[in-house]
Amino acid sequence: ELEEAAQTLGCSRWGAFLRIVLPLALPGLAAAAIFTFVISWNEVFAATILTLRTRTLPAQVLASLSTSPLAFKFAGGLFMVLPAIVFIFLIRKYLMNLWGSR
Repeated sequence: ELEEAAQTLGCSRWGAFLRIVLPLALPGLAAAAIFTFVISWNEVFAATILTLRTRTLPAQVLASLSTSPLAFKFAGGLFMVLPAIVFIFLIRKYLMNLWGSR
C-alpha cells in the first residue's frame, strides 16, 4: 500500500523503494546484521577454545597471544575488539530505532 501511494504521488518504483521500503526495512536488516556478526564473532572464540590441532587463522592468532609479551597481548586485544566497536558505531542509529529511543 505504501509503495502504491508513493507511486501515485509521483515516485518511480526505484524512488518508492529508496524512500519508503528501505527505511522501513533497515531496523530489521540491522538486527539480522547484529545476529550474523555476533554468531561469526563467537565462532572465532569457539574455534580457539575447542580445537587444538587444526585452527583457523584468527583462532591461531588468538591462541598465540598467550606466549607473547604484554604489549602484544594489549595490541591483539585491541585488534580483536576494534571490528566490533566500528560495527556498533556504524549501526548505532538503527540500534536506537530497534530499542525504541531517539
